[in-house]
Amino acid sequence: MNKINVAILAGGSSVEREISLKSCENIAANLDKEKYDIKIYELPKDGSSQWAEQLIKDRPDIVLSALHGGNGENGSLQGFLHCLGIPFAGSRVLSSALCMDKKTAKTVMTAAHIQVPADVCIRRGKRLIDYAEEIRQIGFPLIVKPNRGGSSIGIAVANNMAELEAAVNNIVEKYDDDVLAEKYIQGQEITCAVAESKNGVEVMAVLDVNKSGDIFDYEAKSQSSTPLGDISNMPLFMQDMVKAIAVKTYNELKCRGYACVDMIVKDEQIYVIEVNTLPGLTDKSLIPRAAQICNVSFGEFLDRLIEFELS
Repeated sequence: MNKINVAILAGGSSVEREISLKSCENIAANLDKEKYDIKIYELPKDGSSQWAEQLIKDRPDIVLSALHGGNGENGSLQGFLHCLGIPFAGSRVLSSALCMDKKTAKTVMTAAHIQVPADVCIRRGKRLIDYAEEIRQIGFPLIVKPNRGGSSIGIAVANNMAELEAAVNNIVEKYDDDVLAEKYIQGQEITCAVAESKNGVEVMAVLDVNKSGDIFDYEAKSQSSTPLGDISNMPLFMQDMVKAIAVKTYNELKCRGYACVDMIVKDEQIYVIEVNTLPGLTDKSLIPRAAQICNVSFGEFLDRLIEFELS
């Protein structure tokens, strides 16, 4: 049997480069070498395109992306691969772009009657005072994050206008992004690891997120020595509700292949925070942990992902 030529894309110029490289390492370590010929394409920090020229020359059978954030996750790379006619695992252009822009994704979810935290989107170049009435209606505390960022980079909690202004300025200056300020809901943070096959979309597991502080920030995600989540201890009826909302969210945002749907649960109210179309795939990340809980090795999960795309 001929081996399947698999290209893994990793690195890139986004601030999530470190996690991308770790995800790539874990993917490569778990792919069956008897079934696949594996080649890694490391995208450089400077944005140069030699990797793309080589990819076009090699024309792999399928691409697995370990990229996180930036052009790797916002639909740009997905459009590039689509135009080349190279199969790839994961969400397509529309879904990638939607989910990368948190405010736009929340607009779609709200229209579909999926509950999300109240928010105000503070645009670059606008004065904070222009949003004072919206902020007053939501009330403090607020959780503040880059609108198009990932891995909880730049996230902060603001308890008053002074803290909000500092958090907004930090995001605009460091990440050149709009700012999403959401009502901070003190509840159980969970994620649903969703996977798709020819049999349909299913939630592999509902995971309680393991966080040591008030927020699940980049440092917690990138430096943890233990799994980032574990099987949820919520009552089963709540887990059934969460799973149904996760599948609905996945479908409404046109996701494909796999994704993580992040939520907060408080007083039996379920709020969707965001959807990650290219979640981390390190050995501590949530998707590999969900597979393990289902008694599926990460290698088997990758097999199924590749089979779904190539079938």
